[in-house]
Amino acid sequence: MEKELSMIHIYENNQLIGYGGNQEWFEDSWAQKAGCASVLASHLYTYYLSLHRLSKKEFLKIMNTMYLYFTPGRHGYPFLYKFARTFCQVMQKQHIDLKPVYLKKPQSYQQAMNFVKKSIDDHHPVCLLILFHQAPELEDDNWHWVCITGYKEDDDQEMIIFSDCGQRREIDAHILFDINDVNVLKMVTMKKDPQN
Repeated sequence: MEKELSMIHIYENNQLIGYGGNQEWFEDSWAQKAGCASVLASHLYTYYLSLHRLSKKEFLKIMNTMYLYFTPGRHGYPFLYKFARTFCQVMQKQHIDLKPVYLKKPQSYQQAMNFVKKSIDDHHPVCLLILFHQAPELEDDNWHWVCITGYKEDDDQEMIIFSDCGQRREIDAHILFDINDVNVLKMVTMKKDPQN
C-alpha cells in the first residue's frame, strides 16, 4: 500500500526541477545554508492553498516571503514550537485555521510510524526536524527540516516518502525511526482547527 499527498511540483522552462523547493535557490548565501525552515513553510503553504504546480520564480517569491517569518539565526531555525505557531499565524492570514500536533521525541518506532500514518491519512504533511541522525543515508540532513509527504508499506518493509532540497526521497522507516539516545528527531503536523 502507498499513500502520498499531492504536493507542489516546481517547473522551469517546462521541466520539472523540484518536488518542493530547494534552499539553494535563495540568492542570499546564509539563506542557502540555513533556509530549510523557510522552504518547508513554503511547501506547506502551497499545499494548504491547493497549489500543485508553480514556476521556480513563483515559488521563490513564496520562499522569500516565508524567510521573513522564519529567518534563521546563528544556529539556523531549530524551533519546533515556534515554527508551528508562526506557520499557523501565516495561514490565518489566508483564512485557513490550523492547529499543530506535536511529537517532540518519539519513544518507539511504532509511535513514530503511527504519528506519520495518521497525519498522511488525514491529508496533512509532517514537518520533520532532524537535529542529529547517525544513519549514513541521512548524513547531509543533520540540523535540517524536511517534509514527510507519504509512506509505503508491504509485508516486508515500511518506507517514508519525503521532500528534501527539492528532491523526492524514500527511506526505510526503520532507519529513519531508529529510536536511541543518539538520534534526535522532532515532528509536528497540522489539523484543521474546529474552533474557528
